[in-house]
Amino acid sequence: MKLLAIVQGNYGKRMVEAWQAHGPAQWEIATLGIPTALPTMMEDPAEFLPRDIPKADLVISLGENPGVAELLPAIVKAAGASAVIAAVDNRAWLPPGLAKQLERVFQKMGVSIIFPVTFCALKEDDAHDPLIQEFARLFGDPEIEIAVENDRVKEVRVIRSAPCGSTYFVAEALKGTKTQDAEEKSGILHHNYPCLATMNMDRQFHDTLMHRAGYFTKQAVNRALKK
Repeated sequence: MKLLAIVQGNYGKRMVEAWQAHGPAQWEIATLGIPTALPTMMEDPAEFLPRDIPKADLVISLGENPGVAELLPAIVKAAGASAVIAAVDNRAWLPPGLAKQLERVFQKMGVSIIFPVTFCALKEDDAHDPLIQEFARLFGDPEIEIAVENDRVKEVRVIRSAPCGSTYFVAEALKGTKTQDAEEKSGILHHNYPCLATMNMDRQFHDTLMHRAGYFTKQAVNRALKK
């Protein structure tokens, strides 16, 4: 599978580094850098498009500016992609109204698109598209296995990591932790990585997206310990 990640700063760079380090060797991962200084409204988005856009099967938008959404349809068309993941770790970067507009545009283009809020909420069964499902099998809602010895965490195996790679960091740091403390400690470790989601209060979830992301990590530990 050919992936194209649209990046504007450290947020996107860390994601791509995690996929390169822990994703399958057969994945071809390219990045498309977009300037951070984009106008909110663009009369002609083509003026701001990079000249050379790599071909890809799946485009993953990690923009840190709502202007990226204006460019996304043209980028996807130039890349020849058939599926898109537009991560929402900050509503300011991709407001709900703009997401709805994109959904309608891509529906007309015959391109699948999904908007996980947060990116680590992504599950394989959230989409019917096989490309999105392939990515979600390895990156999205964290899933781990924990081996316990004498009421302490002996080993942690990552089955699916949060897209930022934080699950691997948490897994390594949990070794030796008392099982009764592991869930709470995982939440702290998640924030220490640090989490890339915003600390702004979200109207839909009545909590910050950073706390929502931390919940997925703690939930993964809780499920593993119950097994």
